[in-house]
Amino acid sequence: MTRRTLLAGALGTGSAALLGAARPRAAASAPAPQGRLVFGMWQSPESLDPGTSGLISSGYISINVFDPLIWHLPGMRRGQEYFPGLALRWEVSGDARRFTFHLRRDVKFHDGTPFTAEAVKATLEHIVNPETKSRSAITALGPYSHTEVTGDDVVTIVFKEPNGAFLNNVATSGLSPISPAALRRYGHQGVSQHPVGTGPFKFQEWVLGNHVTIVANPDYNWAPPVAHHQGPPHLAEITFRIIPDASTRFNALRTGEVLIAENLAPTDVQGLQRAKGYTVFAAPVTGMPYSIMVNAKRPPSDDVRVRQALQFATNQEAIIEALYKGIYEPAHNIFLPGTLSYDPTLDKMYRYDAGRAKSLLEEAGWKAGAGGVRQKDGQPLRLVFINIANFGFDQISQLLQAQWQDVGIQTDISAQSFPTVAETYNRGDHNLADFFYYSVDPFLMRALYACDQITHGFNWMHYCDPQVDALVAKGNATADPSKRIAPFREAARRVMEAAVVIPIYQQRAVFDASDRVQALRFTVNGFPIYYDATLRA
Repeated sequence: MTRRTLLAGALGTGSAALLGAARPRAAASAPAPQGRLVFGMWQSPESLDPGTSGLISSGYISINVFDPLIWHLPGMRRGQEYFPGLALRWEVSGDARRFTFHLRRDVKFHDGTPFTAEAVKATLEHIVNPETKSRSAITALGPYSHTEVTGDDVVTIVFKEPNGAFLNNVATSGLSPISPAALRRYGHQGVSQHPVGTGPFKFQEWVLGNHVTIVANPDYNWAPPVAHHQGPPHLAEITFRIIPDASTRFNALRTGEVLIAENLAPTDVQGLQRAKGYTVFAAPVTGMPYSIMVNAKRPPSDDVRVRQALQFATNQEAIIEALYKGIYEPAHNIFLPGTLSYDPTLDKMYRYDAGRAKSLLEEAGWKAGAGGVRQKDGQPLRLVFINIANFGFDQISQLLQAQWQDVGIQTDISAQSFPTVAETYNRGDHNLADFFYYSVDPFLMRALYACDQITHGFNWMHYCDPQVDALVAKGNATADPSKRIAPFREAARRVMEAAVVIPIYQQRAVFDASDRVQALRFTVNGFPIYYDATLRA
């Protein structure tokens, strides 16, 4: 029978995928790892150093090669969300500036060197070093000051300002310790091709543009206490095959060349939901939905009325009906449900209303013109829409082009690949960009909307509101979730009023697999964890 698996729990005010059910540690030694799993991924990683990369494809690998200091696993045990990882216990100062971790003393990196407090310090100093060119990790680290080492097994991470997001962010692979010996040997850039962590799998090979292979760590014996077993992983080897074309990934799954694949065409996902021999895993994620970023500095989208008109001219429900029925839900909020500070009342701010869109454009001076395209001062209402190539927005952009044409907006669509597209977006050569951002904490607003992230970060909206910056800082000034909600909600309201983001759909991490794949688990941001996974014969 066909199975559709949905693993859900609670993160903040919503849901998130889990690692596994709470079970006692195995008393007997685990059998030797066996079986090779091949995963078809659409995007090539640009780095295998979690401190450098900002791509999800890299995260899929890193979460299995590196261990976090702690695990954030909501819903696993009543009244408990955080579990020991490389740290056995931890304390947070009242002002959320000092985080002290008491570390395990039985852990070794894949190169045989011991894991100590110095490794934590070296990792964080690596992330903030300009030579590393960190993207997501340095943002997740926040207002880092320094690290204090007290012996081999006690480390205190100190921040210049309160950093309430840190417990959530330190529980992801981006801040996971990397071998200091590897950093010395390969350097801040070279280590991206030679990742050395403490995780259940260790790096074996990376053939650029083709595949990455990781193999079981036979010495692994420090899984979180809520894992299904202890000792080495069940699988002997995992190969991440890079297959950019969705139809090719689908065919590889059908022929058995890969056993699990991501980002298949919606029609293929729908077919596999009904087919025998396949499982569709749908893991909720947190952060930012699939969205369109609107440049607030480049004319004509520098006018808030034009940006608000785009919001009202967008029919998310029609896009879901045409492309993603039964897979995703429409989004009307800059946060995904399940993200701390998600405010459902903001979902009502913009709903499809072509008449309202036309009125706003009239108010902004854009009058109906020849060929159905509005004009102002003899110039057509024309927007430059630059897609990220192979990022899942091709069909969406075409539907949006037609929807916006109905209210008199002309859209010219082109595509660029990473990393070129990031440089283009940072320059501001676009009116419209596409993006989504997985994050376990609303502090993601710092990466996306801060004034100082416009020319080199992810603020591709070129949007600056000092009040948003202040609210984000206020929301991050405490580790108490109940006190963090209101500032982030107010910041989200201001961003939505500025109409610089058009949400499209609430993504989930959808993976299509042979039903041979058993016991697959997910992190709170939807990354597959293969530690407990097995292959049925």
